[in-house]
Amino acid sequence: MITILTATNFKESIREVIMVVDRLDELVAVVSHPEEIDPTSKLLTVENDIIRASLDWYDTEPPYIFPEITFNANNLLAIIFYKLGNQQKVFEFVSEGNSIYNDLLVATHLQFGYDISDAMFSKIDTLANQSIVQHYGQYSNRCTVETLKKMYAKAIDTEIHDELKVFIAKHYSNLLLDVNAYQEAEELVRSLQDKAISPESKNAMQIQLASALMAQLQLPYENDTLDEISELFQEGIHFYETRNQNVNAGLLYVDASEIANYQKDYIASKDYINKAILIFKEADIPEFLGEAGLRKATLLYTWSKNGSPQYYKPAINAFQDTLKVFKRETHPQKFAHVHHNLALIYSEIPVSSEEKPIWTAFCASSFKEVLKFYTKEDYPYEFAMASHNYATALMSFPVAKLHNNLDKAFGMFEDALSVRTAASYPFERALTLVNQLELYWVMHNENSEEEAKKYNAMLNKANEISQLVTDSALIEKANEHIEALKNLKTILN
Repeated sequence: MITILTATNFKESIREVIMVVDRLDELVAVVSHPEEIDPTSKLLTVENDIIRASLDWYDTEPPYIFPEITFNANNLLAIIFYKLGNQQKVFEFVSEGNSIYNDLLVATHLQFGYDISDAMFSKIDTLANQSIVQHYGQYSNRCTVETLKKMYAKAIDTEIHDELKVFIAKHYSNLLLDVNAYQEAEELVRSLQDKAISPESKNAMQIQLASALMAQLQLPYENDTLDEISELFQEGIHFYETRNQNVNAGLLYVDASEIANYQKDYIASKDYINKAILIFKEADIPEFLGEAGLRKATLLYTWSKNGSPQYYKPAINAFQDTLKVFKRETHPQKFAHVHHNLALIYSEIPVSSEEKPIWTAFCASSFKEVLKFYTKEDYPYEFAMASHNYATALMSFPVAKLHNNLDKAFGMFEDALSVRTAASYPFERALTLVNQLELYWVMHNENSEEEAKKYNAMLNKANEISQLVTDSALIEKANEHIEALKNLKTILN
């Protein structure tokens, strides 16, 4: 829906323009008083023969900032159809010679991810819109991130109107968050919060601040920071819900769930994520539904590992539900990520000895799916992680008829160590070495020569750990193995 705010004596002229297009009046309301504006609709203002398009604070369209538009029938219909999302209809009313033609063309290309040419870019009048196109557009002559940061900063500094400063800052902070400049994003938002005038701009700044603070969280979490983020999210959720912006509220519920989990308020965390799932299901947005489902599954898995084993099976069901969205053909990386979590659950879930074979079969099947995608060549870090975890799981598998699970685990540990080198991943290498040492103790030796060879390998790996890390727990584990090897040496001699 579109709402047009204009003077009472001008309403009839605008209605006449709207009536030119069949049934357009069903999608456009013309009002003369601000209190008549539908908060869920997009707003145009017509005053003194000038059309002004309101800023989109809800991310329902590209953040292109339209200039003031001369009022005439064609211009009004063009901007109405743009706001309605019917871009094909837009260009029935404006031709290339029209002053807003290029603005509408660039905005449309942003909307659909079409290429933006140098000719189109050269006609963009404002530094703010140039920054937005460089940031979000498919523009071949892109500048560096550092140059774009300078463009955004200058656009904010040179902008006269505070509301526009804040709007530009919202998208500049998005860039900073995207490039992991979280502290910069926080400083930018805090520096401009007092410039926010409208409820929409104030809300945007609060959400950006919460996002920047959340991105900087590190263990151990500071309770005051968690409380601040939680309060900002709650205010944002209330803001969106009172304006029927339910999808935006749903996205905040997802983040609020994670913060509540950090606060160990598990009931609230589960409640928030369930609300998000319900919103995305009703809105029929599979991607968001999948992401929310993945967050819920991860949440349940976290609880199950921390003293609540009753959540293992609900976590399995939640992860499997996400595979309805994240299929191998459409979302291969997400598909692999989900199967990695499923494999870990299948290996950890407490079951009877009679049930164990079926769960280990599920585990092996999921790990195979993971390693199909996370190859050593394309995803070395993830390949090593999955290989390490698969090897650890294999150590607890029942005896297999067709192959030796322990030999297979040893090979998987070696695969992980080939990536987890001392130079690249010292901590991860130490972790793998500790687990591999556990494996050595339960593997069979064919003869005394193999026994001596294995003894030397174990001693070398145990000694290597203390050279890799300063972590006291890992070093203690290594020392335990060294002491056990010394005792074994005495026996062997």
